[in-house]
Amino acid sequence: MLALFLAEGRDLLTRVEADLQLLAAEPAAREAQESIFRSLHSLKGMSATVGFDEAAATLHAAESLLEMVRDRGVMERQECLLLIDVGDALRSALDAAEQGIAPDAPLAELTIRLAELTPRTSPARGARTRDNATRTVQRATSVNGASWRVEVRIAADSAMPSARALLVQRRLAAIAPVLRVAPDADAQAADTWDRALTLWLGHAADAPALDAALIARTALLAGEVADCQVAREVERREVMPHAQGRTVRIPVERLDDLLDLVGELVLARDRLVRSVPTSDETARQALDDASRLITQLRDAVLVSRMVPLSEVFDRFPRHVRETAQALGKDIDLVLEGRELEVDRSLLDELSDPIMHLLRNAIDHGLETSDARVAAGKPAHGRLVVRAARDGSMVAVTVADDGRGVDRAHVAARAAAHGVPDADALAQDDQGLLQLLARPGLSTARSVTALSGRGVGVDAVLTRVQSLGGRLDLATASGTGTAITLRLPLSVAMLRALLVRVAGETYSIPLSTVHATHRAEALQLHAPASGSVDVEIDGEVMRVVSLRSHLGLPAADDVYGHLVVLEGATGRVALYVDACTSQQEIVVKPLQRVRGAARTFSGGTILSDGTPSLILDINTLP
Repeated sequence: MLALFLAEGRDLLTRVEADLQLLAAEPAAREAQESIFRSLHSLKGMSATVGFDEAAATLHAAESLLEMVRDRGVMERQECLLLIDVGDALRSALDAAEQGIAPDAPLAELTIRLAELTPRTSPARGARTRDNATRTVQRATSVNGASWRVEVRIAADSAMPSARALLVQRRLAAIAPVLRVAPDADAQAADTWDRALTLWLGHAADAPALDAALIARTALLAGEVADCQVAREVERREVMPHAQGRTVRIPVERLDDLLDLVGELVLARDRLVRSVPTSDETARQALDDASRLITQLRDAVLVSRMVPLSEVFDRFPRHVRETAQALGKDIDLVLEGRELEVDRSLLDELSDPIMHLLRNAIDHGLETSDARVAAGKPAHGRLVVRAARDGSMVAVTVADDGRGVDRAHVAARAAAHGVPDADALAQDDQGLLQLLARPGLSTARSVTALSGRGVGVDAVLTRVQSLGGRLDLATASGTGTAITLRLPLSVAMLRALLVRVAGETYSIPLSTVHATHRAEALQLHAPASGSVDVEIDGEVMRVVSLRSHLGLPAADDVYGHLVVLEGATGRVALYVDACTSQQEIVVKPLQRVRGAARTFSGGTILSDGTPSLILDINTLP
């Protein structure tokens, strides 16, 4: 129950944070006000149910503040900031609860601050007469299989009626199975609920015993239970309607295990395809049917792992607002494509790279309001995070309307770091990206808490390439900069180029492959060691022998293939013995061993049952 509370509580807080960001921009947004109230109301009931009383008290005070805001129609800035602090404190309290430690979140202090902003209600509006909760068990229209019907009315002055309703339900469930509850949880959370609750129970003891048990079980409701009447309900039956749109929370690890099993099933299918003779029509037909079902199962598993980008995007508004305030800048953030779904494992890896790009845009790209006005621009800078489908990939763009990248300044800094032809590279967008991504190179004039260490773009490019994606840059002086991350929709399965070296098959993410060439056509013999330069299609690039990179002996007089890869510092030609085929592979992570070379990013099992390691091109010299 605690695990469910923590998971749903964090989801509700994320929703509240997104709505508060909307209210910060549009204080009169009625839908956002209502959404926050519903989320906090649900979280309050959940908190009371698990004994999180301090949080429930804070949330009750927040509800009172929101009621005042709804009556007024507009949320003031100090109220919005206070609710943001409440969300932070609650999230910290949830983290502490998960770790089994006492929370240090200032919930009591926040409750007082909330109460100070909320004027006391007048007696005419706020006075409520205590109406003890009454409970009767009556003969009435039955649910299929029900033996008893229990009717409960929560006291009118109860601060948490939905939480008390849940307590009643759980105490009754300890006596007999609860077959149905009316109204449902959503209706209980509504302001229009009259606090009347009806529960249908399955088989239990006789009436006197049931009545005594009910009194004992509900004693914890602090005297809010009155008379008791018991009657069997056996006359008429009705079918319980099925709930619609239900969801089940499944740990990601279980989905990973399921995907591994599906991958093994695909491999077994491929072995069967090769072993069943084509002359056996019955067996081939059965195998075709099994193959179709396995493919559908694989697709269903992949779809079950997809989650909307809003889970990551909704974290950005607050980060941008706080960073902009720290730098004294006015910035409007626009989020597009929040509804686009990607694999869960990819979603977990997206947050940090985008955060890096947002910090760079705020610190380096966007000017202060005075500078923008002097340049003939709007005082508020515009920062856009946009997600869109790009074939089998997702493209996430971080764009600003700032000053653009100073090519001359970047070239000068790169030349100071010993980069040859820095001026020529800086004139091309991709060349400029190579310079910006060089480890240790920073365009910041001084080191600050936000930038200046030269790890921002380098960290982004390294992470993106490790996920089988690529990075693109477009910039114009005085207009702005856009950096696009192109990533596969799923990093659990990807398309790979299979290459052979020294009798072993290795996998290279196809998204990093620019082209392949036969080495013989370029009159290139297998290099014994190290790397050489070669001109391909008018471009001079390094040639790196995969044999040498893996520490294998060189082959004698063997012509192989060159695989042109998009590396962190430009294109590189990887020399291999042969390129065999392309294949969709299921990525299996490798257990890291202390001191081991990080040459490979993972492994897979090929369709013929043989293992293959996935090359990490970021490790190439």
